[in-house]
Amino acid sequence: MAAANGRAVIVSIDGTPIDDELRAKTVTFNGELVDVTTAGDDGWTTTLDETFNTMNVTIALDGVLKTSTLTDLAFAGTQFPAVITNGALETFTGTWQFQPGYNIGAPYNGERTFAGTLQSVGEVTKAAVV
Repeated sequence: MAAANGRAVIVSIDGTPIDDELRAKTVTFNGELVDVTTAGDDGWTTTLDETFNTMNVTIALDGVLKTSTLTDLAFAGTQFPAVITNGALETFTGTWQFQPGYNIGAPYNGERTFAGTLQSVGEVTKAAVV
């Protein structure tokens, strides 16, 4: 895989990219393994192959606060559709909701910033970029 610029990761809500506000985006895939360890496993953890109890995707966002779009979504606690495009590689499509802890920074002599984390609600579909 060729190296790529972080600006190639694009977050779109209702078909509108919100990247004019974002500085950093981190996509994390989370899964809870199914532990099937028994006394016969000699103390080594054993899990079911290719099976997770629960799965979700989280996206940590931070940037410069230019509009109220993300703040409004975080404050309302509503779920909304979004697409995350990972450069020319793939897209992640699903329903998302802000986790508690959306932060707004307002230093005396600096820009207004924000930081928050989106969590998937329901299934996320991964597809190749066409």
